[in-house]
Amino acid sequence: MTTFFSFPYKCFFAIATGALLFGTSSMAASAHERWFVPNDEQPGTDWGALLSLPTLLAVLAGGTTIVVLRWLQRRLGDPLWPRPAFFQRMEPAAPAILGVQAAVTLIFEASRLDLFAPNIELPRNVLGVTLAILAVVAAFSFITGMLTRLGAVIIGFLWLTCFAFVSPIEVFEQTLWLGIAIYLAAVGRGVVRFDGHAEEDRTQLTDRLLPWALPALRISVGISVLVLAFSETLLNVRLGELFLDEYPRFNVLGWAGIGWFTDARFILLIGIIETMAGCALIAGYLPRLVILGLWIPFNLGIAFLPPQELIGHLPILAAMYVLLVRGTEGVPGPEVSEEPAPPQRPAAEAAFPVQPGVQ
Repeated sequence: MTTFFSFPYKCFFAIATGALLFGTSSMAASAHERWFVPNDEQPGTDWGALLSLPTLLAVLAGGTTIVVLRWLQRRLGDPLWPRPAFFQRMEPAAPAILGVQAAVTLIFEASRLDLFAPNIELPRNVLGVTLAILAVVAAFSFITGMLTRLGAVIIGFLWLTCFAFVSPIEVFEQTLWLGIAIYLAAVGRGVVRFDGHAEEDRTQLTDRLLPWALPALRISVGISVLVLAFSETLLNVRLGELFLDEYPRFNVLGWAGIGWFTDARFILLIGIIETMAGCALIAGYLPRLVILGLWIPFNLGIAFLPPQELIGHLPILAAMYVLLVRGTEGVPGPEVSEEPAPPQRPAAEAAFPVQPGVQ
């Protein structure tokens, strides 16, 4: 009983309970309002709201989240707590899950002449079709594991082309894709050659990227969430109201009879929550605990929205899986909590470790 009620377990159950309540009241945090409001009906960004009280509260909440997580990490003495043993068994599949789920989204959006997300519409001409074909080529490289690094370079190029079609803030909402490209370029998709050697397109350059693979993925996800907190909620309350006009039950607090929580106030609450989540991911303290806390709101909304909600969120859900299970093997123990996590191993090496004496 003493072990069960030690500080780490008290912390886990307190946070799990809070996450359940938090996620139930904020499942709209995972819904992209832009995906469900036609482009020609979307209101512009209210940059004047940067100096508003809700924005100030969001920034303070984000900073407080970082401080609390840093304190918890020091108190727990383990930067990757919790670390159940089965995470290590789940790790080798992580690059494949990331590659395949990202590919599904790429192909789905390309089939509609969109790029990465429904709000980034490609021109209905030869240029748009060419870019859509490139997205499909990258997707198949992620699915098959053939020329994965070339596919990653294509994704980086396509991300840059988005600046020609939508506002910069909508491009930065998709920063996640840069992290996915860097991760797959460095780690690979996990396919080994028939002769038992490593992936055919590994180079010294990709090996040098290995220490940056996981930080790039985590920070890019955090940036996407943080930008969305401002672009779709804190600086664009009207966009959220248009979304709630179509899906009113997402304001679960107002729907439950709490009249003070108007749609506008609920939207601002979501913005504060998303700011906290983005800051937590960028800071990098207790990333597994952060991912577990985000899992509820990022999955609750899927059941209440059209299929494009699930398809659009497949890449971020896969990235969360990678951040949750990665690096169990060889990670410093709790007694050396100040040590950084070790670099991510190549996917092929993680899935098919080389046996001594086998070339």
